[in-house]
Amino acid sequence: MIFEYDNNIKCTKEEAWKLITEIERRPEWIHFMDNCKWLDKKTGIVGSTYQEEEVFLGFHLNVKYKVTEYKEFEKMTSKCDMYPFHQKVEVTMRENKNGTVYTKLLIDGDLGVLGLLPKWIIKNRVDALVQPLVDKFFDILESETSLKKK
Repeated sequence: MIFEYDNNIKCTKEEAWKLITEIERRPEWIHFMDNCKWLDKKTGIVGSTYQEEEVFLGFHLNVKYKVTEYKEFEKMTSKCDMYPFHQKVEVTMRENKNGTVYTKLLIDGDLGVLGLLPKWIIKNRVDALVQPLVDKFFDILESETSLKKK
């Protein structure tokens, strides 16, 4: 099942990309994450692995991702093949002509037996989990941007 979240944020593309790719800062905007760190950071980023320490539904998890696609200032795609999480997480962005940056988070998850639940229930649950982190990402960028000083 695919879930998408997007925003137009008043910041520079460099600021948005820096927050996306500085994975150590992710706990600042991902409320269920305690820590995030590179395990193996490769030149060019593709093939690099990182680990997220999360509390998910009351369980402490160490979720490992591998970067499968990377294009600076445009896209970073990571894949998790750790049971029960089999999802692709893709963040894309582009500069708009009106001085904002468009960002999109796409989560493509294999839900396993949870996929038997009605789609609206799954969407409501995922939205309740993900929308706060999308909103926090937006808030951080708009509060830290160099554009507000101009």
